[in-house]
Parts: sequence; C-alpha cells; structure tokens
Amino acid sequence: MRTLDRYLARQLFPVWLWCLLVFLFVSCLIDLFGRLDEILHYKIPMSTVGMFYLNFIPTLFVQVSPLALLLASAFIAMRMVRYQELLAMNAGGISRERAVIPFLFVGWLVSLAVFMVNDAVVPRTSAAYERLRYDVFRAESQPGMRDNVAVMDTSNRLYHARTYDERQQSLTDLTILEHDAQNNPKRSLYARQAVFTPHGLLLLYGTVSQLAPSGALIGDPVPFVERLLVLPISPQSFREPDGRPETLRVHQLRRLIRQLKRIGITNLRRYHVELAAKVTFPLMNLVMCLIAFAGSTKRQGRGQLLGLGRSLGWGVLYYLGVAVGQGIGKEGFLPVMVAVWLPHVIAVAICVWLLRKQP
Repeated sequence: MRTLDRYLARQLFPVWLWCLLVFLFVSCLIDLFGRLDEILHYKIPMSTVGMFYLNFIPTLFVQVSPLALLLASAFIAMRMVRYQELLAMNAGGISRERAVIPFLFVGWLVSLAVFMVNDAVVPRTSAAYERLRYDVFRAESQPGMRDNVAVMDTSNRLYHARTYDERQQSLTDLTILEHDAQNNPKRSLYARQAVFTPHGLLLLYGTVSQLAPSGALIGDPVPFVERLLVLPISPQSFREPDGRPETLRVHQLRRLIRQLKRIGITNLRRYHVELAAKVTFPLMNLVMCLIAFAGSTKRQGRGQLLGLGRSLGWGVLYYLGVAVGQGIGKEGFLPVMVAVWLPHVIAVAICVWLLRKQP
C-alpha cells in the first residue's frame, strides 16, 4: 500500500469509528428513554438493562455500520475537495478511480467485520435480546397468523408448518422430519392439522413415513387419524422460532433450505432471500464508500456541503433500493438472486460511470 493510500485510510477509519459510536450511543439512548417507564414500573435492575443493550449492540452495529461509513467517507472526500488534495492528486497523475482505492479498502475491511459479527455473534445475542424483551420488558407480540414457520428442536427434528395460528395455538400442514446422529433423515410425519394441548402436540389426519439416509421413501406411508406426541417444543417456539432465517448462521440456513427441500417444501423464497442478504448486506459498507466518494468529489456547484448532501441522498436511496429488492424477491416478482443483487449492481455501475465521466 502506498503512502498516500495509508494516509487516506488513516483519515477515514477513525472518522467511521466515531460516527459508528455516535450512532450506537444515540440509538441505545433513544430506545432507553422509550423503555424508561417499564424499567421504573417493573423495577428492572441496571445489570439486566445493561445486559439487554449489550445483546442489542451487535444487531445495531450491523444495521448502522453502512450509514456510519457513508457519512465518514463523504466527509473525508468532501475535505479532500475543499483542501485541493484531490486536485493535487490529479496533477500527480492519480485519477479518481485510483484515488477511491483506499476508501474501498476500508469498506472491504468493515464488510468482513460486519459479516463475521452478523454470522457468528448476532444469532446468539439476538436470541438473548428477544428473550429479555419478552420476559423482562413484558413486550407483547400481536397474536395472529404466521405463514411458513420452521423450527429445529434439541433432538434434531425439523418442523415446518404452512400456517401457525397464535390464538388457537394450532398448525396446518405440519411436517416433522427426524434425523439420526449423522444428520440423515430417518422418519417423516405429516399432519393436516396439529394442536398444542396440555399433554403434548396432537396431530390430526396425517401419515408416518420411513426414510432412507438419502431421503428416499421406504415402503408406503402409514396413515393415522390422530396421534399425541410429547416433543421438546411449545407454542413459544413457533411464536419466536429459533429457526427463523434472520437468526441463523449462513451454514445453518443452507442446511435448513436443504432439509425443507427434502420434505417437499417448495415456497422457500423467504429463506433464499435471507441467505443472499447475509452475503450482500455486509457488502453495503463497500458500496457506501464508493457512493460517498463519487457523490462528494463530483464538481461542486453552490457550496462545499452540496457534495455531502448529494452523497447522503444517494446512500439513502441505495439503502431503500436494497430493502425494496429484498421485498420483491420474497414476493416472487423477480428471481431471488436478481432481486437481491440488482440494487447493488446498479449502484456500483452508476458510481463507476460517474468516476470515469469526470477527470
């Protein structure tokens, strides 16, 4: 890395860190003031409050890091323009495409950090955060109907239901896939309806199938009218399932998709979108650096802050585009990979075009 690259990277990284800390502090402070009445009413110990926000910070870090890097990159790029540093680099034969490399380097490092935190830390801390939110802060979710819920229990069983009715505590089109110690399927149970009772999970109008390790059916399915099973799950498991895509690691989510395909579940768009997002969302940090540099170093019009405002506006539009793309992918209007990756590709293409357009 050249001396100039190290100089710009050392300029950018501390500013990003300060922006990140400010965003984390302000977000936690706003949330704390919103929960102050609950803390005082239920006399929640400060140690519990601290643990609550300690588990909240990793998720918050993943969410606000791209915005912090956008602001930091735009500020540094704007300062380069203000103090003629970019003009001096241009005179020395360094193009804008070359000058953006240190920004992309920092964005790449931050992307790796966000990916590791999102994959290794967030699944554990978000589960602890949700438990504290419901148990300590008395948060209540609105009962209703949930579609396509999947849960893994401690005995390596996979549960998938087409719908879960929280009011009736019942499931429709429930499939239970049991695995052996080598994680090979051994038995599959299907029930048209299942209801939680004080004595266990009551399956109604279903079949039991024996499976080979490859997933092939052994013999004919055995039908039943009703069957009561005592299983290590509860209605709470389906209300806030541990197997929901956003709380799984990448390899766990891939495994879940394979298992759901194995039992014949075809509507897996939600899982595929979440899997693609776990890869693309950290890369937003890299793209935000590119957007900030392209917007802030564009020829200024009526003031030094114009480039900063332009970069922030483009960054917010990009953020919204990513959210819209994921929504389109879940609804099936476009193939998942196209819907998830298209906003990133468009943003990078526009920024590269802008950098090449202006010397």
